[in-house]
Amino acid sequence: MRNCIATFILLICCETGFSQTLTGKVINADSKEPLAAASVYLSNTSIGVNSNKDGIFDLTVTGAGKYKLVVSYIGYETFVKLIDFAHIPEDLIIPLKPKLNKLEDVVLEPYETNGWDKWGRFFTDLFIGTAAYTSDCSLKNSEVLKFRNSKKDKKLYAYAFEPLIIKNNSLGYEIQYSLEEFEFDFARKIVIFNGYPLFKDMATEHPSKARRWQEKRKNVYEGSLMHFMRSFFVNKLEENGFEMRSLAYVPNIAKFRAIELYKKNTDSVIIRNSDTVFTSPSTFHYTESDSTEYFKKVVVMPDSVISYMLIRADSIGFAIDSLTAGLYTKDTLEVNYLLKAVPNEYKKLTGLHKEEKFLISQFTFFNKRPIEIFRNGNYYGPNDLLITGYWAWWETISTMLPFDYLPPKKE
Repeated sequence: MRNCIATFILLICCETGFSQTLTGKVINADSKEPLAAASVYLSNTSIGVNSNKDGIFDLTVTGAGKYKLVVSYIGYETFVKLIDFAHIPEDLIIPLKPKLNKLEDVVLEPYETNGWDKWGRFFTDLFIGTAAYTSDCSLKNSEVLKFRNSKKDKKLYAYAFEPLIIKNNSLGYEIQYSLEEFEFDFARKIVIFNGYPLFKDMATEHPSKARRWQEKRKNVYEGSLMHFMRSFFVNKLEENGFEMRSLAYVPNIAKFRAIELYKKNTDSVIIRNSDTVFTSPSTFHYTESDSTEYFKKVVVMPDSVISYMLIRADSIGFAIDSLTAGLYTKDTLEVNYLLKAVPNEYKKLTGLHKEEKFLISQFTFFNKRPIEIFRNGNYYGPNDLLITGYWAWWETISTMLPFDYLPPKKE
């Protein structure tokens, strides 16, 4: 990855103020008739328009980059296409297929009666979140949600037949969210939700609140998954307060060493330990002790222990092209953000987090393939990445920022 860092930074600098327009037409896939007022937007941004009476749209983007183009229309299947704005397609025709109750047909188990009353609080805790920002973030059209609790799969599913409308007064966004998938696995305690959000910045309508929202957005951004992905892309993890550690299992040298020493003298073993004195790199001090009790403890330890070895971005990252970086490691990866204290709400979840001094999250590439990271912090292949720890709790709708968000420049 190191060889391509200069290229990435050069592209970012050169693209400032450079805009491009994507033009296309939305039609009915069966009749070929144009569809007026279709919602056309770039997922997880504030960039969106509606098609005109002839189905035509013009979508203007500042700078190059890769985004998911989303086209939605009530009664039709959502269209999604990854667009590289360095190579904009010409004469883009988008055919939307009528749903024809397709979703109803595939659901074999009935929906829950009074589903929102039963599962509404549970859903919002997982989807909108439980961080401090949640208190001023609300779902405005809960009636469009349906729930199915599968006893066979031990999973809860949620379906939305229209885009969800979320008003986040904490960060100053109104979000239109096309929910494509929501699943909670009760057995494994894993939640999966996918969808396509469009952000509307409320600061344009409420300029008096803009400064407060900007400060909160900056606080949410720092230490977030987006902040990490952007920092990884330009190889500035350490500079921006992140560190990565490998959670790979390695041989337990202490156990094997103790066993070998004990073989030589089964009555008692004297182990000489050396520790570097950091005031002088060449100075050591030694301690001696009867380690029979130490051996008894070590011999029952596992044969392997977690390494916690520091990992550099350029050792697990690589260039895919000038706008895309790859990230992959066969081992679980721990990501720490060292510049922010752990929120009290997170500490209260379980006793495991009480003593944590900084934000700790984990990545597992459970499909054993890389993810693609774009310079705006977006990444492709989200279902390949299992996220646990802090980000599994933090990365919800109430703390979500659009990919066209930029933090204020440091003075």
